[in-house]
Amino acid sequence: MISLAGRVSAALAALAASALLGAGTLPAQQEVRVEDDLGRTVRFPAPPARIVSLVPSVTEILYALGAGERVVGRSAWDDEPPAVLSVPSVGDALRPDPERVLARHPDLVILHAGPDNAGAAERLARLGAPTLAVRIDDLDDLDRTVRRLGGLLGREEEARALRDRIFSELAEVRAATAGLSRVSVYYDVAWPPAITIGAGSYLDDLISIAGGRNVFGDLSAPSPHVALEAIVVRDPEVIVVPGGDAAGASAGPRDRPGWQAVGAVARGDLIPIDAGLVHRLGPRVGAAARALALALHPELAPEPRP
Repeated sequence: MISLAGRVSAALAALAASALLGAGTLPAQQEVRVEDDLGRTVRFPAPPARIVSLVPSVTEILYALGAGERVVGRSAWDDEPPAVLSVPSVGDALRPDPERVLARHPDLVILHAGPDNAGAAERLARLGAPTLAVRIDDLDDLDRTVRRLGGLLGREEEARALRDRIFSELAEVRAATAGLSRVSVYYDVAWPPAITIGAGSYLDDLISIAGGRNVFGDLSAPSPHVALEAIVVRDPEVIVVPGGDAAGASAGPRDRPGWQAVGAVARGDLIPIDAGLVHRLGPRVGAAARALALALHPELAPEPRP
């Protein structure tokens, strides 16, 4: 016969076990599954703890979700936020060296979903490093990627907050420019040849949000090649020149043969913009829209304090 003390001890033990189960400390970890932008389902026994990110905008998202401590490797192009510079670089973002990536002992490698990375993704997977291929070409892609990473890392609440912040900032810029005249814009991606942006680029959306009108917005390609004659005919009011050095950016179109035929070049209506901010579709896209809006509409700048 079990003594009264024994029965009390058994009851207390059962109660303690029940409390632990109710607190969620004992259940087995559920598998985490996510579909990437190549249509593959990637499975993890637990949320990844060691991540090599080869997509700079994704790296920024990881830090914005509060998961920066999980980033153990990055590409040579990853430079934001500044804290990521202390993370070892594994080299190029496209066609990465699998040996350098595997040396970081990742349980997840995130790379761009494109043909350049297909071979590397397959080899890394064969060597035991799960890969997640992502594509962030427009605002819908950004929204989907933030939600996907939040679910994968167990950061759903942080992902919701980040998405709300990003799209709230974009809405604020859109509202600020809603009543302003649309400034016609040629966006100077590269030369030679002349490459600009079309409707397939998120930059076309940013120009619209910022109170501009892309003169090549009728082209569906994200980065179309265009003829100088076409730029002259479409006669943009301003030319936005991405770069880091404002003086250098402004000098570029002026020095090109034949470009004085473009009215904006002849008038000097060349607007430099920070490429490091505007060309990365990630958590700072609201700041990019604000910078572009202020460049196109200086009247939006707050009055200086006396």
